[in-house]
Amino acid sequence: MFSKLVALGFALVASKQARGAYNNACNNNVVAYWGQNSFGAVDSNQAGWQKPISYYCQDDSVDVLPIAFVNQFFGTGGLPALNLANTCNPTDQGVFPGTGLANCQFLASEISACQAKGKLVTLSLGGAGGAYGFQSDAEGVAFANTVWNLFLGGSSSTRPFGSAVLDGVDLDIEAGTGTGYVAFVNQLRRFVCFQGQHCINN
Repeated sequence: MFSKLVALGFALVASKQARGAYNNACNNNVVAYWGQNSFGAVDSNQAGWQKPISYYCQDDSVDVLPIAFVNQFFGTGGLPALNLANTCNPTDQGVFPGTGLANCQFLASEISACQAKGKLVTLSLGGAGGAYGFQSDAEGVAFANTVWNLFLGGSSSTRPFGSAVLDGVDLDIEAGTGTGYVAFVNQLRRFVCFQGQHCINN
């Protein structure tokens, strides 16, 4: 079930017309997760730590960059939690008032620069650890509304990446049940199709 959900999640990547490097018609697009500074967790040599996302967008072999992770769906103030390790986190960059949501608006120009190079920049939800999941379909729909307004084509005063509009979502669900995820994806699809953007029906 989760593999199908992940496929549905990637279908939302097509929320914009395919550009440049990413080719929606082929099956060999390269996806490189960005945001967790995995090397930094095991080595103190900062020379090998995670670089800015724009650094990886210079690589012509990379087509899709999921930003990882939103690891809590319903946090302080009802908003999700976002932690991008050494690049942006609630401790070092601060949060929006009344929430636990990191303010990473300085990344807006880097994300836009990646998209201008034909890369798709998506949001990865879940991961190996965190407090995520739904108790009901209604929660899935509500969270889809939040994701749309904070990261995709909606609007909010608490957009973590400022004016940057991400190209879709990636579901990296490694724990919990499947409750609510189909409702979540279907609600996001409704937003995408309502805006007249490219839709993929599975």
